[in-house]
Amino acid sequence: MSKRIKVFTDGSPLSDDVVEQVKKLACSKCEFIVNNLSEPPVAAECEDKVKGYGITSLPAVTIDGKVVDYKKFKKK
Repeated sequence: MSKRIKVFTDGSPLSDDVVEQVKKLACSKCEFIVNNLSEPPVAAECEDKVKGYGITSLPAVTIDGKVVDYKKFKKK
């Protein structure tokens, strides 16, 4: 079953690491979206989404519309 995975980043090295770790764990059929909020057009577009998810710090990961703890995506 494919999942919709969104990663909200701030362009930091930590965010880049989280994107790579989540990408490695995502299935080939999963929809994978990265929203870099350090880019003004992306930040403006995603403002309501971030508020709706209750995201207060970046990076943040959602799977099928639910925020998950990105620290679960540890390097192996």
